[in-house]
Amino acid sequence: MLAILLLYTLALFSTALSISINNTLYLISNAERPSRRRPGLTPVGMDRAKSCIPSVFGALDLGLIVVCTPDIKTNICIPANTTAAPLAASLGLVPDTSCSTGDDADVDCIGDLLREYATKSTQSILVIWDSNDMDDLLENLNLELAENNDGIDTGEDDEDDLAIYADIILIKNKKKHIIEASMNCTGIDGQAAGSFYVACAVRLWLFIYNLVPSPPLSFGLSLFVSRTSHSAFVPLRVR
Repeated sequence: MLAILLLYTLALFSTALSISINNTLYLISNAERPSRRRPGLTPVGMDRAKSCIPSVFGALDLGLIVVCTPDIKTNICIPANTTAAPLAASLGLVPDTSCSTGDDADVDCIGDLLREYATKSTQSILVIWDSNDMDDLLENLNLELAENNDGIDTGEDDEDDLAIYADIILIKNKKKHIIEASMNCTGIDGQAAGSFYVACAVRLWLFIYNLVPSPPLSFGLSLFVSRTSHSAFVPLRVR
């Protein structure tokens, strides 16, 4: 009886730990949308969904795209599904929308889904969530962002950044590091100063940790050729 109780306690404790899978996990929110929960995406949001996101994630060996369950009555997760559609179509993937968000959502759904997929595949996973519920997503996955230590007080929490800025990507790899990066969509997010060199450095970091298959030199050359028309990760900080 004591052994059973101990195993049960350990099982409960294990679910409280940060999501632990060998797959590379990418987390983003929906692209820019109109105010007051009006349907669809803004023109900038549509540009991000149709052009930027496919160019950023198209070559990252995605095997699963997870999007929160759309609710036509409340418009919750509709923008997230619209954001996912062009990328999913280009990759021939059908997004998994079985996990909902909000007060009545199953808090274990997303974690269980990712762990189950990880038992069958080592391909990368992209989660696209409703921007108003990104903090709940991180909580349900037991992912805690480190506090901003760059010495700049913006008056905003890091979790709030995920809801406010549609370009932010959280990357969690098998080594359990968390990188916060920008999609750096040309014409949308602007070209950050020195981002060409920084993006090459990030590509090298990803290559070292086996997150991308191609060496950094080829990336640097391709980025140099396409820096006016394509996107590249620009890191904001490493967790």
